[in-house]
Amino acid sequence: MKKQFILPLRLYHSLTTLLTLVLCCGASSLLVYLLDSLTGLQLELPVALIICSLLTIVSGALLLAWEAGVYIRPAQSVVEATGRIAKGDFAVRVPPPEDFVSTAEGVQLIDNFNRMAKELQSIDHMQKGFTGSVSHEFKTPLSSIVGFSEILLEDGLTENERREYTGLVHEEALRLSRLAENLLRLSRLDAQAIVMRHEDIAVDEQIRQCVILLAERWEVKDISFAIDLPPLQIESDPDLTKQVWLNLIDNAVKYSGAGSTIHISGELASNSICVCIRDEGMGIPADKQVHIFERFYQCDESHQEKGHGLGLSIVKRILELLGGQIDCQSQPGKGTEMKVALPLDSGKSCVLAISSK
Repeated sequence: MKKQFILPLRLYHSLTTLLTLVLCCGASSLLVYLLDSLTGLQLELPVALIICSLLTIVSGALLLAWEAGVYIRPAQSVVEATGRIAKGDFAVRVPPPEDFVSTAEGVQLIDNFNRMAKELQSIDHMQKGFTGSVSHEFKTPLSSIVGFSEILLEDGLTENERREYTGLVHEEALRLSRLAENLLRLSRLDAQAIVMRHEDIAVDEQIRQCVILLAERWEVKDISFAIDLPPLQIESDPDLTKQVWLNLIDNAVKYSGAGSTIHISGELASNSICVCIRDEGMGIPADKQVHIFERFYQCDESHQEKGHGLGLSIVKRILELLGGQIDCQSQPGKGTEMKVALPLDSGKSCVLAISSK
């Protein structure tokens, strides 16, 4: 690898300017001396000084202009690359300088630009993927609504058939409504930078209320709950925390088998609380656990009709706003445990030692 010296811009400029002056003065003096000695002109001192000064000014200007091009070259490269980004080419990268001596600011400028371009490219890919996923999620229920409504317009249907098809149209319309609601909620969370409400919340009671609110879903499957929650008091946004518990408990119910049990426990640390929601469902393979918080990602294809893969994305974003963390531990066939940590005080980050994915 080629050896390279990295100097601060101010030091680089000072050294090159000083070196340029020394070289130009020395070279000009030598030229005047040689001119005087070889030609025998016997130049007077004022004339010699004027010639030496003119030679120094001209040679110094030319040399300094060349040196300036060296340390402004990174900025010129970034300017050209910025123009390509403005035209939508997010794959552009600026190669690092290969000069023997480079400025620290130039190297940092190029490095920061390349990282920015990489992030923009990632966001662009994410946006395109998000748009494609949204289009796909809307297309399926819309196709069903259009298809069944065309059937309903036909003659010769029995009353039972008409009621069945009307019910299917109603279900798909509700599915579209839920999707639009989740997308709107996620959009608002993405645009939200700070939490506006700061209230005292009894998390243990809030979780019990969420279990009751979802009773219609778990009673059908004869699911029971084992709740072991000590008093957990925090200061946070009650609407956002409630959304976290509703989504996680709803997921646990969705992936639990009939007659199984969902375990909810909690603990209090010095600066945080931790809540664990564990089901006895099918579990999540290890290779899929790293993707579960991505938007529209669904581990189990058989459950796609029950959701849109936005619930955990919403939970993740809410916890980012609240300064919390979430961790997933799961084994196929043994169930899934979601562990959530939240700070006791709003505006702070939790310190409970759990790993975040």
